[in-house]
Amino acid sequence: MSESHGCPHQSLCSTVPAEAHFHAVAQFSGLAALRVLTLNVRNVGLDTLSGVSLGCEPAMQLHASLSAAGIESLVLATCNRTELYWRARVPGDDEAVLELFERVVDLPTGGVMRDSVRLHGRAAAEHLFRVCCGLESLVLGEAEVLGQVRAAMEASTGAGPFLEGVALAALRAGRLARAETAIGVGALSVASAAVQSLESELLVRDSRVLIVGTGDTGMKAARHLRAIGVGELVLANRTKTRAESEAVGLDAEATGLDVLPEHLVNVDAVVCATSAPGYVITEAEIAGAMAARAGRPLVIVDLSMPPAVEPVQAPGVVRIDLQTLQQQVEARRHQRATEVPKVELVIARELDRLHAWARQQALRPLVSDLRRKVEAIRRAELARAQAEMPEGQRVDVDVLERLSRRLLEQVLALPLATLEDGSIPLDPTQAQYLRRLFALGPGATPCP
Repeated sequence: MSESHGCPHQSLCSTVPAEAHFHAVAQFSGLAALRVLTLNVRNVGLDTLSGVSLGCEPAMQLHASLSAAGIESLVLATCNRTELYWRARVPGDDEAVLELFERVVDLPTGGVMRDSVRLHGRAAAEHLFRVCCGLESLVLGEAEVLGQVRAAMEASTGAGPFLEGVALAALRAGRLARAETAIGVGALSVASAAVQSLESELLVRDSRVLIVGTGDTGMKAARHLRAIGVGELVLANRTKTRAESEAVGLDAEATGLDVLPEHLVNVDAVVCATSAPGYVITEAEIAGAMAARAGRPLVIVDLSMPPAVEPVQAPGVVRIDLQTLQQQVEARRHQRATEVPKVELVIARELDRLHAWARQQALRPLVSDLRRKVEAIRRAELARAQAEMPEGQRVDVDVLERLSRRLLEQVLALPLATLEDGSIPLDPTQAQYLRRLFALGPGATPCP
């Protein structure tokens, strides 16, 4: 009776020579099995990406469908990217994943898939590492992506130990890049730079800050302030209802522009970000407020263009303007750019660690079974040798024990080192060859 065929690459095994087969299936071994498909602002543009971005529910639907097909996956969907990572096990997995991706994402006709980037193996891992290190972000070095990757990993329930290991290694690389280099030092947006400037002038958590203007820049500044624990936050806008709407999610007070002079008396700082054609806060209003503040200083940050706060030189008034902040941002952007080569060194080092880990994960079951097998043989032969000794002859059992252990360790050392250094791919086919060769378990049949 013929043996059953346990090779997962049966169709490939039966149609190509052994050497070609060996190299063909290497793509499913260790880290080489990793794949990524990415649609991001760099390769498809923001307009296209907004039409194909995955919300939470479709992302989980895609992950669940792949899990049902036995394919480990992780879906990373942010405002800047839609990415699918998976582990390919056998020929046909990649095609199945791409077909399912197109169906779930409901891609429009055209060149979206043509413009996507598909990577495998170390290149796929390096891409995720670069994402976590902030090198693929629109704002170089931003750290928000670490939380996004962590959330994606937690949401992709049962992604599998392989993909979880890859994601954890990428998160580690992201943290180390920011700890060992200056890639995350300094704000790269005017709004965040404004908040950092405020922090240098006053104790934010004990301060009351007025935001004038609820547009994009003003709201970014407000969110930054709330994130770092500002004491009190007041939002002022020409249309008070707009200020009230934005204030709800920020636990802020809302007001109109008509009562700004009153607020100038009791706040510690003002951040002005409007597009008004004239001054929203005049020199006279500032002078009046300072007279009523009993010597308390007032920090004014004007992010408007044209300026919305009339220039004034008065005791206790600290003024920070848009031009100064933009110069700071550009200097920090240049500083971060010079840190990229250092971050890439961190990535290369951590990728080597990941490669070794992936190799060890693939080897562990085989090596463990092999060591148990040879240990059982060693003990059996040691007992046989003792039984064969003539009666009355002194036998030093400890010497035999050490000798047998040394012999087996030396016999195993070279093949195990060859497996561990990655010279031989170890996918299920190679593992079956070795299991069959060493009789490590039932059902371990080699390719014919």
